[in-house]
Amino acid sequence: MRKITLFLLAATVATPALARDRYDAPPPRDDVRATARALSDPRVQAGVAVLLDQLTTAVLDTRVGPLADLAPDSDIRPDDTVGSVQARRDPAFRNKLRMGTVGAVAVAGRAASDAAAMTDSIDATAARLQRIIDSYRR
Repeated sequence: MRKITLFLLAATVATPALARDRYDAPPPRDDVRATARALSDPRVQAGVAVLLDQLTTAVLDTRVGPLADLAPDSDIRPDDTVGSVQARRDPAFRNKLRMGTVGAVAVAGRAASDAAAMTDSIDATAARLQRIIDSYRR
């Protein structure tokens, strides 16, 4: 279930980037920092968690009952969904999934913040390298 949550989170965060023309300039660093701040806000985390819960519910409502005949030794029943199978295996999985989603959004906020900081460091390194190269051209 953790993989589903991370996939849905990544897909949600990446959707605006996928919609852009691939030759557009990257977003300004201020946008990355604003995104990092937003994803670090508990209210935003809760909102994203609600969105991801709705997306996850849509996936968990996928009927897998027709597979029951293919694996006679499985615990899949003819009227099962992904969610009903998982609920039998772990009755607390929905709560764990929700809590994991909020945590994943918080991690995404920290990762975005770290990425912005790393971009500054890479830019500084590039400037140092350019100065060295320029000094040898003269």
